[in-house]
Amino acid sequence: MPFLGTTGGGSVKQYGGQANLGYFIRNSLRFRGSASAYLSRTPGSAGNRTTWTWSAWVKLGTLATARCLFGSGADTSNVTNLDLRADGRVQLYTSTAGSAVGSIVWNPNVYRDPAAWYHFVIAVDTTQATDTNRFKFYVNSVQVTGISGTGGENTWPTQNANTNLNNTVAHSIGRKQASANEYFDGYIAEVNLIDGQALTPSSFGKTDAVTGQWIPKKFAGTYGTNGFYLKFADASAATAAAIGKDSSTNGNNWTPNNISVTAGLTYDSMTDTPTCNYPTFNPLLGWGTPPTFADGNLRLATSGLLNNYSLLLATMAITQGTQWYWEVTFTGTNGSFYPGIWPVSGTPYGTQNNSTQYPGGTSSSYGIFADDGRKVNNNSLSTYGASAAQNDVFMFACDLVNNKLYVGKNGNWSNGSGAWNQALFANAVSAFDLTATDYFPATSSYSSNNITLSAFNFGQRPFSHTPPTGYKSLNTFNLP
Repeated sequence: MPFLGTTGGGSVKQYGGQANLGYFIRNSLRFRGSASAYLSRTPGSAGNRTTWTWSAWVKLGTLATARCLFGSGADTSNVTNLDLRADGRVQLYTSTAGSAVGSIVWNPNVYRDPAAWYHFVIAVDTTQATDTNRFKFYVNSVQVTGISGTGGENTWPTQNANTNLNNTVAHSIGRKQASANEYFDGYIAEVNLIDGQALTPSSFGKTDAVTGQWIPKKFAGTYGTNGFYLKFADASAATAAAIGKDSSTNGNNWTPNNISVTAGLTYDSMTDTPTCNYPTFNPLLGWGTPPTFADGNLRLATSGLLNNYSLLLATMAITQGTQWYWEVTFTGTNGSFYPGIWPVSGTPYGTQNNSTQYPGGTSSSYGIFADDGRKVNNNSLSTYGASAAQNDVFMFACDLVNNKLYVGKNGNWSNGSGAWNQALFANAVSAFDLTATDYFPATSSYSSNNITLSAFNFGQRPFSHTPPTGYKSLNTFNLP
């Protein structure tokens, strides 16, 4: 099963006990496909082109398009690419002079769970006598053996065939290098390339004795000439020596392109990792016609009309007995959207175009109408805060100890009478007394206007404002 996720595209509800993990990954790098983000490097000398292993932990953002995890090649006729296809399957493709040297599409599994961290391992050894041993693909320690495709899609490489990985040509992580397309959208952590060895997942992970889940461990072997280890730990600069630093002894640093470590919405050094999973929004769930998601499923990016209300849910629930904090930045110019919370016990599916299917549209859901700052519950609006302008940051403090929801904006909390003017949280007036249950962070927009563009932060990047004392960011480490 996917680590800290679900098997069918649902939402994470509870995975606690992360403090027991022996190896803690602190950082991932977010690749924003909308910004054409990628890492690049050209080896100074060739390594082993027949035998190598690529290992990384991957969390998916955009799902409906083809994306490339890594690629290499001087031109489109001489490439090696690891692709996540639009249908959710994985393909390793390598070619010379325009002809496939090896091309395998693994089947029947598809990888479309936006809540999960997957561990992908590709082991290549074309010196093997048996063709099926020359390309191997593992997900969460399990080798995927089924293949499918037509024509040249399934071509085992000939014995001793060279790939274009480890060649003295440009390499990319997060896009196809030669054609400069299929940009990956999502998160990548703990990247290891082992030059000259075809290894199994046990070199990079292990099964937790208590939970039975596949969890990371630090690679302890040798890397070879062009091998590297990227842990994305240094966010001091968007440079090869910092965020792109190789933490093996090789110094094979990678140059970041269109990746930001400047505070704000585009900050890409994340604490969302396989050992501390954060929520994003779920493009597979919700009522109505969902918008386009971008930037690792943290930004709603569609500009267009929806079919009435569209309920959109996070991939993780806030639970009773804890106080939670998150932020929503209004990045558009139309304020007709409703961020808030939706009960886990409420069915997150249903008939489209129901005018109560938004946070606050039912008796057990709660929201803020950002257009004018009113609060909404049971499909009824009443005075609470004031309107939103572009780039305003809404603050949500959900107290599931005392079952109250507080909302603020730009560092101030509501006085409950139509203004965001309380600098001290102690003076804030709650928007609602809540039903005692668990909730999903949620949002919606109304079809009479273009959908509002907005971005969410559950703590995987630095908050714009300091959370109230005792309020936690939402992640698996903090779940009870």
